[in-house]
Amino acid sequence: MPNTGEKLKTGFGKPGKGLRTALSGPKDLVVVVASGQLASKQPLRQVLGQADLVVAADGGLLHLAKLGVRPDVLIGDLDSLNGSPPEDFPVLPSPREKDATDLELALDFVAELNPREVHVFAALGGRLDHALGTIQVLSRYAFPIVLHHKPETLYLVQKRGEIPAQVGDLVSLIPLTARAQGITTQGLRYALKGGTLKREATRGISNEVTSLPCLVEVRSGKLLVVHTPQQKRR
Repeated sequence: MPNTGEKLKTGFGKPGKGLRTALSGPKDLVVVVASGQLASKQPLRQVLGQADLVVAADGGLLHLAKLGVRPDVLIGDLDSLNGSPPEDFPVLPSPREKDATDLELALDFVAELNPREVHVFAALGGRLDHALGTIQVLSRYAFPIVLHHKPETLYLVQKRGEIPAQVGDLVSLIPLTARAQGITTQGLRYALKGGTLKREATRGISNEVTSLPCLVEVRSGKLLVVHTPQQKRR
């Protein structure tokens, strides 16, 4: 956070040749890896195999390095890295004094690519202020976002979403906007049909999956759907 109170530029310049090559073609599924806690590497490995673009937000580069994966682009102020990335590495640097976290800068960058879906790893589990800021900023984006934070998985639902749950799992519906209206659910014990949830209330917490598929629809506003498995997955 800068001391001046003025909006600082990210410092992003024109992408180099390597990055331009990585950005060519459609980017349906994008993976963003941040520098928070990575509770399990297996979900990340699975999604990486389907990714059209892999973005490291600062220290997310270290998580990927442990998997032997080179991201297509590194974004941020690089203050979480031990040393500098290789000279030929595609980097979009930002100053350390800025008005956004490295993850927010990464999501802003991805938003310009009009992705179909974005999967985010290691965004939670560290500092509480960063976690709250990350959840709050999700409401700005128009594309589906999946936050992986084992055992929970968080889904940004703006129109319709199917939650890959099992019977007995817990599902919470948390409005990210002042009101989420026209909510209709399927497969949940406490069903909603055209209902409204308010951001200042906890009505949507701790619902239970009773049948499949588990579907959530919302007519206006944005919902954060938190899925908590109740049985250990193989």
